[in-house]
Amino acid sequence: MGPHVHHKLTRAWAMEEGFSEREAELIARADIGFDRRYPARASFVNITRHFAPTAWLWSARYLALAMDWGDLMMLGYALHCAQDGVAHGRIGTRHIVQAMGLRPDPDVWETSPAGVMRRTEAITRDRLRRFRAQPA
Repeated sequence: MGPHVHHKLTRAWAMEEGFSEREAELIARADIGFDRRYPARASFVNITRHFAPTAWLWSARYLALAMDWGDLMMLGYALHCAQDGVAHGRIGTRHIVQAMGLRPDPDVWETSPAGVMRRTEAITRDRLRRFRAQPA
C-alpha cells in the first residue's frame, strides 16, 4: 500500500481505536517510514517483509516486540508488513499481474478491490486493538 494507507488511514484508524493524536502520528510515521528503512529491492530479506506469506511472520514479530516494549515504532512496522501482506498478495502476485497490465497498481488504495480494502482495514485495526489491550 502507498502513503494513503501507510500514513493517512493508519493515523485515522489509530485515533479511532483510542490512540492519542501524538501516538497515532508516531505509529503512522513508523508505518510509512518502513519502506525507507527496509526497501524491498535492497535485499532478499527486505523483500520478505513486504510480501505474503513471510510478511505475516514479520508482522507477528514486530507486534510481539511492540507489545513487549510498549514501542509504537514497532507497532507501525507490524502494521506495514500486515498491510503489504494483504495488498501485495502471495510472493507479490498482485505486482506481477499489474506489470502484465491486467490489474491496477496494488499500492494505490483508490483502485484496490473492495475486499483488499476491507482486509487491510480489519488487519490494521486488529493489531491496534491487540496492542491497546495489553496490560499496562
